Amino acid sequence: MSISAPVRDKSTWLSYAQATAFGWFVYGFGAALPFLRSDLGLSRTTASLHSLTMAAGSILAGIISGAIIAKLGRGMTLRLASVLFASGLALFVASNQLIFTLLGVSLCAFAGSTIVQGTGAYLSHHHGTKAPSTIAELHAMAAGVGLFAPVLIGVGVTVGFGWRPALFVAAIGVVVVEVVRGRDVYQYGPPMSVVEDSDHHDAHGPLPRRFWFAWAAILCTAATEFSLLLWASDLLRVQGGLTKGASAASLGCVVGGMFVGRLATARMSSRIDAEKLYRSSLLLALIGFLVFWSSYTAPLMLIALVVTGFGVGGHFPLGLARSMRASDGRPDRGSARMSIGAGLASGAAPFALGAMADHIGIHNAYAIVPISLVIALAIATKVRVPVS
Repeated sequence: MSISAPVRDKSTWLSYAQATAFGWFVYGFGAALPFLRSDLGLSRTTASLHSLTMAAGSILAGIISGAIIAKLGRGMTLRLASVLFASGLALFVASNQLIFTLLGVSLCAFAGSTIVQGTGAYLSHHHGTKAPSTIAELHAMAAGVGLFAPVLIGVGVTVGFGWRPALFVAAIGVVVVEVVRGRDVYQYGPPMSVVEDSDHHDAHGPLPRRFWFAWAAILCTAATEFSLLLWASDLLRVQGGLTKGASAASLGCVVGGMFVGRLATARMSSRIDAEKLYRSSLLLALIGFLVFWSSYTAPLMLIALVVTGFGVGGHFPLGLARSMRASDGRPDRGSARMSIGAGLASGAAPFALGAMADHIGIHNAYAIVPISLVIALAIATKVRVPVS
């Protein structure tokens, strides 16, 4: 199957930039949290409440964003999400009280999830059969640019500026996006009350059965991604013999692999059937992880982690695109349900893995990852969502 490359017009680039601003926050948040914990004198348990509130914000966005989009239109919703994201981030970086940092993070997660949903649904509508490539490019750009967030945070702390200015760059980014976007937001989707029969709005009726299989696969891949990001350093330390600092720094292997994987996915989506590419990315991640999981030599574990990250890099963009296809003309509702599922998995899976590790060890607890990947691969193989 050959699909021509997408046309990257102004609205596409703005979608990329808006999602990238949220990506900057996501990748910078982990690097900023230890400094916030030190500033506020928090325990690790208390500081971890920020991760829970992020998951809650994502889930809430999935629950109510569909109704907001129908009322205000996708374009106005994206604009308001930018405003809310910038406000939440300003609250987070400016506050020295836990209640306000928690509130700021939840607002960022709610707005950011709405941005991911809205831009994904818009690109799916705008590019049609080329959507898998554009959605993959969107997430590749978010990951690639987001990699510089922790670097800039580290530089800021080293030179005496602190961590806060570097993280606030994301708020400046969404403001610039809205200035460049201008007043015309209706091209991204008008309110239903203005244009009742606009093809920017969801079709009536329930989401089809095939969508829920695609949704279940996203749960599995989200569980895999966040389990790796939060706990892979522990396995590297226990099984690979790395120091705590080296094992933490080595997480760059999986993040770097994800970035390259998303770039490759964006390129290959224009030439290879998206379903074949999705199944291949699941299989590659499974093979890479099995090598990582079963190895006791740090260099081999790191190489395997890069391979795993490369496979994982294609999971979310390809999974999002296929869920849009599986929604059968209901992309906004489908992306909202996707946000709920991803939020649940990203919070529950790492928590479950950590809790099990206290009782059966980190190696045995990590069985959750290959189980998740096998389930996702079985779903993707059994229930196809072809590109029409």
